[in-house]
Amino acid sequence: MNYFPAYSARVFIVLFLALSFIYGYHNILFKPPQGLHLWRQADCLSMTKNFYEDNLPFFEPAVHNLGRDGTGKTVSDFPLIYYSVAKLWKIFGPHEFIFRGIVLILFFFGLLALLKLIENILKDSVLALISVLLLFTSPTLAYYANNFLMNVPAFSLALLGLYFFFRYYHTSSEKYFYFLLICYTLGGLLKIPALLSFMAIGGLFVLELAGVRIKAEGKIFRRPVGYFLLFLAVPVIQAAWYLYAAHYNNLHNKGFFLVGILPVWEMDREQVSLTLEAIRDHIKWDYFRRETQVVLVVMLSVSLFFFRKMERMIFMLLLFLMTGLLAFVILFFNPLKDHDYYTVNLFILAPVTMLGFFLVMKAKFRKIYDSPVFRILLVALLIHSADFARRRMEARYDREVWYNQDYYNYVHAFTEIEPCFEEKGIRKEDRVLNLSDQSINITLYIMDRKGWTNFGLHQDSMMVKEKIGMGAKFLFLDNNAPFDEGQLRPFLKKPVGRFRNIDIYAL
Repeated sequence: MNYFPAYSARVFIVLFLALSFIYGYHNILFKPPQGLHLWRQADCLSMTKNFYEDNLPFFEPAVHNLGRDGTGKTVSDFPLIYYSVAKLWKIFGPHEFIFRGIVLILFFFGLLALLKLIENILKDSVLALISVLLLFTSPTLAYYANNFLMNVPAFSLALLGLYFFFRYYHTSSEKYFYFLLICYTLGGLLKIPALLSFMAIGGLFVLELAGVRIKAEGKIFRRPVGYFLLFLAVPVIQAAWYLYAAHYNNLHNKGFFLVGILPVWEMDREQVSLTLEAIRDHIKWDYFRRETQVVLVVMLSVSLFFFRKMERMIFMLLLFLMTGLLAFVILFFNPLKDHDYYTVNLFILAPVTMLGFFLVMKAKFRKIYDSPVFRILLVALLIHSADFARRRMEARYDREVWYNQDYYNYVHAFTEIEPCFEEKGIRKEDRVLNLSDQSINITLYIMDRKGWTNFGLHQDSMMVKEKIGMGAKFLFLDNNAPFDEGQLRPFLKKPVGRFRNIDIYAL
């Protein structure tokens, strides 16, 4: 009754769509970029739009902000999805819902693979569905699963890679090993933390190479030399890409995007304290419902205490994932203060924890495991967690909440400014300067004009003159925001007009 692999995928599709509807995806899918981390959303979309409009080569991405050399050439993530979406835009038009849809479809297949992984091991479709859907109740995952950042696509590819590893483990069919290499290679190129579970698998390889018996019968990796070379190919490809990215940015516009680490040891005591306080806030509002986090901690504790009741490979995998999570937190502690999307790929620990816990319960506490009360409690937890995620999603898109206030108070005007441009004779090819925008690309992308923002300029008159020399023809200022009148007075002598909260000057 609890195991129905023939149609569990169809049940999952229905429940996935139900949660998507509860979260408001049918409306969010068609929204322009807005809300939390609009800055990064605009960067991703800007790169895509430049591929689309300028037919740029795959390895020469650019953004609307023309930067120090006037080309806008810069890179961060491997541009596979940006480039692919741009090609789809060539066919269907530059619709942002296509980008959101691609990210959401990848996430769906990642969760579906996770469902089949857990279901095949437990022989229990109900608990597999609960595990996967509980993961989908994280407000962080729910928000970025229908968004423009690369963290969820990378996480989705990691879930697919983990699925193929388990298929390889149970069948010894080498085609699954090649599939997992492809998934992890692409996932790591999108976001390095996607390799967390790949490194855990690599840890299993090292242990087996050292003579530790992991599989009950035979070895996981039967050709050590061949598998070592295949394992090595993944980090080599990652290193090659990031070396190229660093070279490309140094050549053109260094400083737009981070290509490196932001470790805890480079922070002072006050910064560490502020980051810890912010993480506590994220724990309260962003990662999972607090009660869900308590349940996951209990599950992890039970799994570790009764580790002998689960398969050795899964226990080792869990230990390596925990070690990898700790290493990630140390290496990227600084951005954990403000950037919740950095944690997306750490959520891989949650389903593996649930899998280990259910294996322990099945082996050690079978009566509880089979009890309808136990499953009803889990369903109740799932429902309450989904409701929490729904409320958090509503908050993130609420125009009255701080997440979105800047968008509606200032940025939104740029979505409707095009008729004003036509009236004032501001052409598509004219380079512009928006000194009220502190981000790299937000307003430039939204009004689809190339030029510069205040990012790195600090309203400095010498920097403004430099940009005028590079072709800036019009200056934008938010008339509701303060500006350095002493520095900018020489550039405000030729007002062109006003559109809502935006003053426009000819340079």
